[in-house]
Amino acid sequence: DLLEVLMYDCRRYMSLKGAVGGFLPDTAEAWLMRRMAAQETRHVVNLPSTPIGWSAGKWGEWYPDLLQPDGKLGLAKPKYFWQFGWKSQHDRLLQSASAMQRIPLFLSGDLHALAEGRIVRYGKLDLSRNPVVTVLTGPISTGPKAWPSAWRGTPPQTPTGIELDAGLNPLEKNGFTILDFAEDRVEGRMFNWKMDEPEALLDNLKPFHQFTFARQV
Repeated sequence: DLLEVLMYDCRRYMSLKGAVGGFLPDTAEAWLMRRMAAQETRHVVNLPSTPIGWSAGKWGEWYPDLLQPDGKLGLAKPKYFWQFGWKSQHDRLLQSASAMQRIPLFLSGDLHALAEGRIVRYGKLDLSRNPVVTVLTGPISTGPKAWPSAWRGTPPQTPTGIELDAGLNPLEKNGFTILDFAEDRVEGRMFNWKMDEPEALLDNLKPFHQFTFARQV
């Protein structure tokens, strides 16, 4: 009864239906809502394939932001075929997670970075009672020369309208995260190493960043 992990694919069934579009089918979203509302485990963790809280301005993301001429993400230039329903579904998932009497934890990859923080607000969506915790767990095999930010023009950034209290801003290095789940908390340790660094560093690898999130009473 310690931990349940909800792992789901955000792009395979994405729909282009405007305000009622989504990354997940209605049946999958309803299942996630039921599991977050259930009181069967101490921790329920969301593991979507598309991260929350950060963006690279890519098309298949929750957020409408694109890379603007000033190098920042923004909304002045609209994202081709982005669907408002994607944001609505994103907001419903975050709201359901925040409503739990648990740590509303989301773990993701995809952005080739290590990061962690708490989402307090997104536009009118107020999550301050129980901020949603988001962790980019780290890439393990990105090459030494061709990091995605080199061709997409930006490292991960916080999308427009998100108030995010970052414990670690996105770091583009290979690495991984080890999470320890206790009944009342989650403790994380992050490790990193880049392929152009000496391999001898791997013999005594130590965490460069640690964090603890407490469960709601």
